[in-house]
Amino acid sequence: MKFTIHRNSLLEALSKAQSVVERKNTVPILANVLFSVEKNHLSVCATDLEVGIKINLPVQASQDGKVTLSAKALLDIVKELPQENLELTKKDNDWVEIICGKSKFKVVSLSANEYPALPAFEEKKYIDSSIEGLKEMIDRTSFAVSTDATRYLMNGVFFEALEKNVMRMTATDGHRLAYMDREIFNQTPEFKRGIIIPKKGLSELRKFLDEGESTIGMAFERGYIFAHLDSSYIFIRLIEGEYPDYRQVIPKSADRIAKLDKNQFHSALKRVSLLAHEKSRGVKFSMQNGMITVYSSNPDLGEAKEEIDADYTGDPISIGFNAKYLLDCLNVMNDDEIEFYFKDHLSPGILKTKNHPNHTYVIMPMRI
Repeated sequence: MKFTIHRNSLLEALSKAQSVVERKNTVPILANVLFSVEKNHLSVCATDLEVGIKINLPVQASQDGKVTLSAKALLDIVKELPQENLELTKKDNDWVEIICGKSKFKVVSLSANEYPALPAFEEKKYIDSSIEGLKEMIDRTSFAVSTDATRYLMNGVFFEALEKNVMRMTATDGHRLAYMDREIFNQTPEFKRGIIIPKKGLSELRKFLDEGESTIGMAFERGYIFAHLDSSYIFIRLIEGEYPDYRQVIPKSADRIAKLDKNQFHSALKRVSLLAHEKSRGVKFSMQNGMITVYSSNPDLGEAKEEIDADYTGDPISIGFNAKYLLDCLNVMNDDEIEFYFKDHLSPGILKTKNHPNHTYVIMPMRI
């Protein structure tokens, strides 16, 4: 195998592939990227068996072939090379020679025959999807995904079809829940119940979306989701199982509502939470006509209290929440005014905004 490519093009492809590569290195070959050259086209592939990526690049090839190289070592080398064409040649005994300007490297490779087989990306039936819509759905839900390995089915987002081409993305860790509804496909995908996309796969998909402008091709097969953008492809292995019935925790009614300035609320919450208990991060809210008082107390540090102007009419109520959970949600809300719904001090609270009624955040109360 022998080909020539500009250093910048290869560096960009390796940077994308590096984030997918198996970091724990339990299987040595998975720490490598696979180079396949055929008819002046180079495919750069990487996988950890849960997520995989394939990037196609034009090259000047004088000899076709395949080889695998350490993703980290190769990326470190290419980063330091001058910005000009480089030549990569496979030598005897699985050695690979890289020449760029006056620099020459000889690196060890592993046999491409040991690399796991990747799916035939080009043969899938892709459905056009809105990049902007997918980005928004991921950004407004993924922060609530559970990181508890014992709750495996909640270690991803639940993606399901509602009615009239509307999709819903839901994430929960048992303490808070975020979901968003949006029409993103030009035709509804065919999956009966819904799919669970793991957190790492979702993170890689989100990076992938930054490369495009308007639409991305999406395909769904049993146990997998595929995405196609220009000459790059990605696959994600789905979490198998039944996602918990999250609808049970969404309050059917919440007759108390507080409307308040998001930035003022965010700033006050950050300040008051500085003295909240380090583990629970609990803060207490006391609501009465026209005002919300936010309070925290820690016997080792002291206490903090701040009053916030709010459009609140209703019976006075006191309720506790985890400040971090509230701040996580506020960080992804772009509107100036938020709507905070309550029923009583034992029921979950609901956060929404007037301009984005299709995005809902549910947070369980705390005893403080």
